[in-house]
Formats: sequence, C-alpha cells, structure tokens
Amino acid sequence: MIAKLIECTERTSLRLPPNLAVQFLSLTPGALLRRMQAVRFRQTLRLVAERSAFYREEFKKRGLDARRVHQPSDLGDFFTTGEDLRRHGPEAFLIGRPDTAFETTGTTSPLPKRVFFSNSELREVGRASAIGLRNIGLTRNDRVLSAFDSSFWVSPATVRAAFDYIGCFHVEAGKIDPSEFYGRAAEYKPNIIVGEPSWLVRLAEVAEARGTWEMKFLFSGGENMSQQARARVESVWQAPLYMSYGQTEAFGAMGIECVEQNGYHRNDLNYFFEIMDADAEGKGELVYSTLNRVVMPLIRYRSTDITSLIGEPCPCGFFVGRIGKISARCDEMVVCGMGNVGPWVFEEILRGIENLSPDWQAVVRLEASRDLIELHVELDPSDRQNGLQHTVRDNLRERFADFWKNYQMGLFEFNVIPHARGTLRQARKLKRVVDDRQLQN
Repeated sequence: MIAKLIECTERTSLRLPPNLAVQFLSLTPGALLRRMQAVRFRQTLRLVAERSAFYREEFKKRGLDARRVHQPSDLGDFFTTGEDLRRHGPEAFLIGRPDTAFETTGTTSPLPKRVFFSNSELREVGRASAIGLRNIGLTRNDRVLSAFDSSFWVSPATVRAAFDYIGCFHVEAGKIDPSEFYGRAAEYKPNIIVGEPSWLVRLAEVAEARGTWEMKFLFSGGENMSQQARARVESVWQAPLYMSYGQTEAFGAMGIECVEQNGYHRNDLNYFFEIMDADAEGKGELVYSTLNRVVMPLIRYRSTDITSLIGEPCPCGFFVGRIGKISARCDEMVVCGMGNVGPWVFEEILRGIENLSPDWQAVVRLEASRDLIELHVELDPSDRQNGLQHTVRDNLRERFADFWKNYQMGLFEFNVIPHARGTLRQARKLKRVVDDRQLQN
C-alpha cells in the first residue's frame, strides 16, 4: 500500500510543471518516505535470502536470519563489495529473469563487473531520474542531444528512459569527436547537451572558437569535475552545468544536482544510503542498498566513494536530502578524462618495456581545465630511453582502444616523466595512482 502511494505521487509529479512538481513532492511526509524505505528493504532482503546463492550462503555463514533484520544496520559488519561481484559472477546474485546487462570497465581490475536488470527496472529508474531532471527545468518542450558513450555503459539507457518519460525530443549522438558533434548538432538546435565532463570541456573549447547558441543547461555524469572546469564550460555557453552521481551497479544516477549545485539530491525512493566509518565531519564511504530491484538486488554495497549525507533542507526546496560532493575514493581507481583507470591499466601500458624499475606512479592533475596524466617511471641514467614517450603511447593505443579514442578527442593530456632509480618511493608503500585534482579545486 505504501509503495503504491509513493509511486502514485511520483507519477502525478511528472505531469506538473517543474516548480509545481517540487512543491507537490515536498508535501510527502518524511515519516512516510522512511516507512516506505523500511518496507522495501525488508522485502528485498527476504527475496535475496531465498533466491540469491551469494546472499543465502553469506547469511548462513554469519548466522543472520533475514526475518529478524529490520534495517541495514541490523546486518552488522556485512557488506557487499565489487570484488564479490567479480569473484562470484552475476549468476550468484540473480533472483529473477534479466532483460539486459551493463558492465563497469577500467576499474581496479581488468575483469569487468557485470550487472543485470529488467526492463521494468529500467522504466522505474527512468521515472526517478525524470523527477531530478524536471527539478532542474527539463520539460517536454526541450531539445536534447546526448553524447554519452554507449559501449556497455548504463548511463545512455537510463537517461534515455528519463527523456522518454518526460516526452522531450532527444537524439543520441554517442561519444564522437566534439568537433564532429558540434558540426552536426547545429542542425538539431539543441538547448540541452548531455556528456561526460572531460568531453564537455573539449566541446566548450570548440564552441568558443566557432561560436555558441542559446542553451538552457548542460548535464553531465560519469566522472568527477573540478569547479575550475565547470566554470570554464559554463562561461563559454553562458548556461549552468549540472552533475549527476551514480554507478553501473546502482543502475544509473543515485543523485542529481539542483540549481544550487551543492550536492546531489539523492534517490531515497529506490535506495537506502549509509555512511561507513564516518569521521568527525560525517565523511566516510557511501554504502547503499537497492530497494526495488527484482533481478539483481544489492544489499549494503560499498561504493568506495568518500562523501557525506546532507540532511538539512536545500534552498531549492526539493523534498529529499543530498549526497555531498565526492571527495576521494577508498581504492586507487580514478575517474578522469582518460576513463576509469586503476593500477592495472598502467601496469599493462608499461608491460614489456625494458630497463624500467618496478616502481612507477601515475598522477592525475588539472591543467587548463583538462586532465593531465603524468606517468612517472624509474630507469638508470645510462638508459637513454629517448623513445620512451613514443613507446608508452604506442602501448596505450594498441592495448586500450577506448582510452586512446579519448586521447585523440583531446579529453586528456598524457606525459611520461623519467626519474632515477630509487627516487619515487618515499615510504614503505608507493601509492600507484594519485588524484591530485582535489588539491586544485
């Protein structure tokens, strides 16, 4: 009954103008929302305990009785991790028949995580995302061009589901070169453009040189973005750039910014959020449980993203709390203009190059609103390695076609910097991938 009441509220809001939709949703009592979350969580937990091989075995090993669990914290120190998905495979998590699947690529392991969904779940996430997009002003009268990459990535499918729900005109260009996109986009006269942050930075450079047209806003996701880079894009287009936050495992956006651009209004209708090991400022690892998945639910999934949950009301008046800006990751994966990169990516790029020390470090910096990847390596002074930069770039082109495509589109710069042996390691453990952009915001 509660779930049907919430769904009716969602559907009604999408038939209203954006400002009225926000006011309508704000009438939803907080107690009703929390009650709905509790009901959906218990239903999901009992389903996975009965039908999922992974959860059934894990609960049995830990002596957990799903019938006695009322909220996520009752599970104690039990969490689901990305490594669990890789090690056991999606089949161990399935509880229903899937209609589609997507992958995470370029993470801390060469093995992708595969996640399965149903078409009904796609419609559900489309409806929830549509609410967030309506909150920033998207209506059926707008014209949208999307440049999201469709290669096994969930975002193009979920954002299209949201566009379909709103009923706006939209064209999927795919992640083509920004120069080509610019030339072809003018024929459609879009007032909203969707793309990854680094791609939008490059598009802004093209538009600055060739001219802009009137835009309502730009929308992005898939990477973090510095304030400097955002300001650059907004300055060129004279329009705001709004960000979304999500993961493939979560099936798209778990939160979308509002006009305040201060954190992501979270999707409490479909997820239960927690912060693990919070510090004195409330920052810790974001953990979430899916509440309405019927194919491959996830219970207390560790996102590896460091953030906080913001409970105080937002000046925009939207009815749900926010996920704070992502400040770091627990692992050594970095999401940047190159793509989703972890230590194994650079190990593969350096594989086969002679006379290099085992010590190396990749540093991601921000230079003129564009990501710069510096690959620091060690070699003997007697090893001239004049062709080192050329060799490394050849390996990048031959072994990682998607990353090379991003390089050709100008989404990042890439330099190899040699050092004398024994100079990179300043402590017992050398951090392999460093995201230095946080210090530059």
